[in-house]
Amino acid sequence: MGLFDAFKKGNTQPQTTSQPATGGISLNKEQAVQTLNLRKETFALTLQKKSLSHVTARVAVAMDDSGSMRSEFKDGTVQSVLERLLPVAIKMDDNGELDMWLFSNSFKRLPSITERDFFDYVNREVMHRASWGGTSYAPIIRDITKKYAQEEPSNVPTFVIFITDGENSDKAEAKKAITEASYHNIFFQFIGIGDERFQFLQQLDDLSGRHIDNADFFKIENLNRISDEQLYDKLMTEYPGWEQEAKRIGLIR
Repeated sequence: MGLFDAFKKGNTQPQTTSQPATGGISLNKEQAVQTLNLRKETFALTLQKKSLSHVTARVAVAMDDSGSMRSEFKDGTVQSVLERLLPVAIKMDDNGELDMWLFSNSFKRLPSITERDFFDYVNREVMHRASWGGTSYAPIIRDITKKYAQEEPSNVPTFVIFITDGENSDKAEAKKAITEASYHNIFFQFIGIGDERFQFLQQLDDLSGRHIDNADFFKIENLNRISDEQLYDKLMTEYPGWEQEAKRIGLIR
């Protein structure tokens, strides 16, 4: 069972911080807001535990919209994923916005997600823009680097949550792109979903020749078995160490 299958099988009631994810598939707006508020508290506790309560970072999601993901966009599961990740931006981002990209063979920048307009975001902003193509990593990595390093440079670091359900067709270019990105204050958290082995994402995690280790990777086959607290712990496993090293070498001032 993959990440999105787990969302489908989750219950739909707001939970405490120790319970599994709700999935949020059938929540109305009021319930979705209640659940979001609980998740904000859960993520705040994660930051406190890791001594990151005062951390500030621009937060982005790069979401795979290749053909194999079509049903997950249509049935509401991607919306659920974004609602689960939004508290990361609310608590960490300098303006409380979750920046958003879609990627397949190419990429698209989408309107950012906020606490005010997250409900029904996928139907409103995503479905008419999705491409359902193949899977390439380099173009999206380069565009994210372009936005945060060239178009909107800042001393505030960037935390990118990169979600994909399949291996890519541009491995050499992707290695080059992540190596180039390592010279900027951008950290990539790769998440593999579904049944793929994701050997290449593991290679990117361990890639030599970078200015700094700017990526982490984990795979989740069944998110229904872990709580929001456990998910947020995974997201924050390697980022704190990267931030400390980035400060030491001058990427963050």
